[in-house]
Amino acid sequence: MLIAVFSMLLASLIATVGHLTYRDYRSELVSARADGFAKQILASFPDLWMTYAADPSRFGERLREFVLFEPNTGLYLLDRQGRVLATAGDVHGFWTRYRVDLAKLLDDLHEDPTRPLEGDDPDDIDATAVVAARPVFVDRTPRGWLYVVARDPEVDAETALVIRGHAAQGLIKMVLLTLGIGTLLTVAIIAMLAHPLAALTSVAESIRRSGFAAAIPVHFPYDDRQDEIGRLSLTLHEMYDRLRQENERVLQSDARRRDMVAGVSHDLRTPLTALIGQLETIRLKGASLPEEIRLRYFDAAMQNAGHLRRLTDSLAEIGRLDSPDLRASPEPIALGEFLDDVAARFRAQADDAKIGLSVDYPEGLPLVQLDAALMERALSNLLDNALRFTPASGQVRVNVIRNDQNVRIEVVDTGPGVSAEDQPRVFDRFFQGSRHREQRGSSGLGLAIVRRIAELHGGKAGLTSVPSAGARFWIELPLIAAASAPPRQA
Repeated sequence: MLIAVFSMLLASLIATVGHLTYRDYRSELVSARADGFAKQILASFPDLWMTYAADPSRFGERLREFVLFEPNTGLYLLDRQGRVLATAGDVHGFWTRYRVDLAKLLDDLHEDPTRPLEGDDPDDIDATAVVAARPVFVDRTPRGWLYVVARDPEVDAETALVIRGHAAQGLIKMVLLTLGIGTLLTVAIIAMLAHPLAALTSVAESIRRSGFAAAIPVHFPYDDRQDEIGRLSLTLHEMYDRLRQENERVLQSDARRRDMVAGVSHDLRTPLTALIGQLETIRLKGASLPEEIRLRYFDAAMQNAGHLRRLTDSLAEIGRLDSPDLRASPEPIALGEFLDDVAARFRAQADDAKIGLSVDYPEGLPLVQLDAALMERALSNLLDNALRFTPASGQVRVNVIRNDQNVRIEVVDTGPGVSAEDQPRVFDRFFQGSRHREQRGSSGLGLAIVRRIAELHGGKAGLTSVPSAGARFWIELPLIAAASAPPRQA
């Protein structure tokens, strides 16, 4: 139905355009013929005005001689004001007050001399027709106008009926032809679109059935086509890749969440179970236990309680650092002095463990943008880990390495190092490494906190380690363009 309506509208439009085109062509042809007729008369009878002036009453007969071979043409002699002086046809009484609008003709001629002229028809005061006008000169002085009106031939009723019948037949043929062409084009377009869309639908169905399984290969056809189908296929391909990546990210996040829940449960359950057992022992046997053993149970209970507190504090802190609303509040800080202050807080712990602790940084370090509280927390985690895992007589060093774009803070220990299989995961939450690096009191969140704080500063954290040869943990931060820090005091 839609194709039929469209075909009829298209056929009507074509017929209208054809009619307008024919009308313009006919107007140009008739105008050129009328102008040529006027030009020929003036060329053949250069004394036309003198002939009129000699006998105005008989000049109409002379004009009728000119139109013998142009029966559908009106021929008039006008004065310069547009009054009809003579005609090849009948004289009308209203001509005494009638004027042909010569000003409009002159404007049209001035605007576009090649355009067909339309002007007044002196035989019908309300009608216009295709006209031609040529000035009549006497001694190169314009005296009037030779005015030609090209009229359509009169058509009787029977001829008009035949013409309308032929026009209707032509319109019907045009509608049928347009309908046939439109139907063929529609079928062809549907065929061209249906196959690619069916193929893409099949791909979408296979994706739905597979559930974004990476093991099932997905091929998107028509990616190389430079049309709407190609763009649709390419868009679907990009959407599939993005959704598959997002699905993998969600699966990994879910796996990490399960691991985190299991890790939290384990890390909480172990000290909590020990704490409950120690407290029950003290409650049930406290009166009969020697003072030394009872104090030892109290100390062990306090250690487990402290471990629980550190674990819950770390959980609260990693939750705060993961908040999307959290932003670091950096300010320009002299990095060397800042590291000296942080290391000073661990000096007593290092001395008690008989471990050497040193800070080394080059002179003239530029200022670094740091959130002092956050960065102190990160460095404290690294130093605490290094001191706990470094044996007596070992060394822990804090080094600073600078280049053009960033500065690296390293915490180096001489402990047992990190095994190769553990190194990719040491910054994961609740990860517990090899046994020789596990000690009571670790929450498994310290290094995750370090990495998150480095990211909040626009930097990154990493590890370099050789098993049995110590570990080198580092935080890399971007530099700022600022004055150098003051010289280091002795």
